[in-house]
Parts: sequence; C-alpha cells; structure tokens
Amino acid sequence: MRTLARAVPYVTLVALALTNSACASKKEYDTSVARGDSLQVANVRLQAEYDSLQNLFATEMEATSLDMQLLRDGIEIELPADLLFESGSLEVKRDGSEFGMKLVDYLKGNDYLVFVTGFTDSQNPIGNLARRYPTNWELSAARAALAVRFLVGEGLSEDRFWAVGRAANDPLASNSTPEGRAKNRRLRLVLRPSGVVYNTP
Repeated sequence: MRTLARAVPYVTLVALALTNSACASKKEYDTSVARGDSLQVANVRLQAEYDSLQNLFATEMEATSLDMQLLRDGIEIELPADLLFESGSLEVKRDGSEFGMKLVDYLKGNDYLVFVTGFTDSQNPIGNLARRYPTNWELSAARAALAVRFLVGEGLSEDRFWAVGRAANDPLASNSTPEGRAKNRRLRLVLRPSGVVYNTP
C-alpha cells in the first residue's frame, strides 16, 4: 500500500509531462504549418512578380543578353554592362536610362530590397577609365554604385539598396574571346522581399 502511494505522484508527473509534450508538439506543428503557408504565399507572389518582370523587359530580353531567373528567395536579373554604359566609359546610355526608368516604375510598386553586383571581364581598365579605376575591383564597384545612384536619384529609398563589386570573378563565359568578355561585363540585380535579414549575394 505504501509502495502504491509512492507510485501515484510519479504516475501523475509522467502524465503531466506527456500532456505538456503533446501540447508543445501541437504548437510546433501549428507553427510549422503556418510557416509553410507563409512560404507558399511568398513563393506564389515571387512567381507572379517574376512573370510580370519578364513581360516588362521582354524587349530587352529579345534584343540583348539580359537574363532573368526565379530564385528560392528572390528574382535575379543579369544585364550586360553594354546595355547601360557607353563603351569604355561609365556614362549611362539612352537605352540604359530607358531600362532604368522601367525598373524604377516597377520598384515603386513594391518594397523589394535590391542587391546590385558589378562584374568585369579579365582585362584591366585602360585609357581614361584606368586613371579613375586602376583595377577591375574599383571599376566593378563603380558600375554597381552608379546603377544604384541612378535608381535612388529617381526617388527610390536608398536604404533598399546594396552595391558591391566582384571584378572579374564568377565569369559567365571564357575571357579568351571578345564575345565572352562582353558577357562577363555585366550587372546582377537580385530583388528580394523586405523584412528578412540577408547576406549580400
């Protein structure tokens, strides 16, 4: 009888522990389901935005090597530097301004963060460029910064942007041909939903 009396509190504690564990598991399950629903909603929104951007820049994608990819957490746009800048300079071309204004109008309709990365080919800057940008690190960073400055200058909030340079790293093609070098001179824009902490791409 004394043994049974000792056992009752133990059984009660075990029952309580199992009940609490079940409650915790239910709460974790509900949280997981809610998180899954949120991710699904975010993915649906990203797909819709991706389709919208493809329609918006259909002309540029047809006429140039502008490329677009849907990422797990955003949308990536690769555009040739030749679309934005005059050859051998950092002066923005008319076509570049038109592309930029279309992007500005699009970004004014959402709160996406924009990560801009500049890339060069493997050849060092020459002529007037070399005086201001002695290596491809400075040149690639300057291209990214100028793109951001253009977008901010058209009324977008500067705290939405990151600008970095990658020089000749991560080439898309061989640098042994003029065509390959042209592909490697580019800007990469990654658009990502706000409210999430990201590392720069």
